[in-house]
Amino acid sequence: MIYLLLFAIIVLTLLWSAQLWGYKEKFFEPITPDVDHLFSARCAPIELTHSSQASRAILMIHGFPSSPYPFRWAAQASHTKGYDVFVPLLPGFGTTPEDLKDTSFTQWFEFVEKLYLEKREMYEKVFLVGTSMGGAMALKLAQKYNTSPLQPNGVCTVGAPVFLNDLFLGAVQKPAYYVMRLVSLFTYALSPGVYIDERDESESNDGEEFWVGYTGSFVQGGVSLAYNLKQIRKDLGRIHAPLLVIHDKRDKTIHYKNQQEITSHVNSSHIESITTELTSDHNRHILLMYPSIRDTLIEQMLTFFNSCS
Repeated sequence: MIYLLLFAIIVLTLLWSAQLWGYKEKFFEPITPDVDHLFSARCAPIELTHSSQASRAILMIHGFPSSPYPFRWAAQASHTKGYDVFVPLLPGFGTTPEDLKDTSFTQWFEFVEKLYLEKREMYEKVFLVGTSMGGAMALKLAQKYNTSPLQPNGVCTVGAPVFLNDLFLGAVQKPAYYVMRLVSLFTYALSPGVYIDERDESESNDGEEFWVGYTGSFVQGGVSLAYNLKQIRKDLGRIHAPLLVIHDKRDKTIHYKNQQEITSHVNSSHIESITTELTSDHNRHILLMYPSIRDTLIEQMLTFFNSCS
């Protein structure tokens, strides 16, 4: 009887952690990025504008726990094609891992939303590009402002999640995602640190060394992200903006079945998807950063935006 009781407690604890029963966000107050104390100049926001303001702008949103730097090539190419480009640093990122402690997806998103609304008032057309969590934020903006004058003119997601694991879809990317909430009771992160790759060009692994951000497992923030993804997934049908969904079939961070989940549930009349199959020995996740594929994808993204009426 005791063993049965212990087994039941273990199962319920795991379900509590995996299903986020009763979870509520704890941190809501507005926060801003600390651009004066970056651990690397590469973490700085990117802003590329023209002497005369363009009629079109692109807001690019980085992932978790990344930085604006992996967007440098997409930002430059977009600027060359006549767009004003803004790649903000999310609050809590790019400085020290401790700055992510006691922050939430809600706060990160509210910072992005405020910036988006500011640009939406300034430009005739505004497009969104988001990698990983940044893609989920782009989807949330399209949901929130659907069919209104503030709706984005087009959205491109790259390796974006609407779930981390889904047992029923056979898409369990990392079993550890199921116990993040349990681990977060004891710490905000496991082995937190910062990452700057010092490899020279001869040691390059398809540009993997270009990524800059925090290292470690940020379980507190991960739980907040997973919780918010539930609503984003539920509200996919509210998306009417033109949508381009890019994902690699061998993505090691976010399961590629997220791509089909997104495209099959939105109500956009203009949907395109691109599936890559990289063979390089990296996460195959930050696709706009890898030299083997980035120029092609950036060109396809800008062609898609040009086709959005």
